Amino acid sequence: MKGGRHLALLSIALLIPACNGGTVDQHALDNDSESIDSLACEGALLAHQVVDGATTEPFTRVHAGELATRASNFEDALSQRPTTPGIESAVRKEAEKAGRVAELLHQLEANDADSAAELKARLEQEGDCA
Repeated sequence: MKGGRHLALLSIALLIPACNGGTVDQHALDNDSESIDSLACEGALLAHQVVDGATTEPFTRVHAGELATRASNFEDALSQRPTTPGIESAVRKEAEKAGRVAELLHQLEANDADSAAELKARLEQEGDCA
């Protein structure tokens, strides 16, 4: 029985790294791009709340930090993972975009209400928020 549990845990441990690995194909790039846009737009909404005084500093700091971490993870993954032929440039550009979004979210994390309006506009632009 113990050996079965160890085998199951080993199988899970081997599968976890594969969840965000492998080759980036067009479908994965499209999904990741949508996710990065969503992070930017969610950050823009948060910045809007900061401008309106409709959120607290601790909430802004934590939420913006979480969004920034997720954007940074996309930047790292898209910068390093192999790609299918013909889309490497698009994948690397999306990694750069994720990095810009992460940086803007880190700035929002500092909760500088004076710059929140500018951050909102820049995040909306990066995420093509409608």
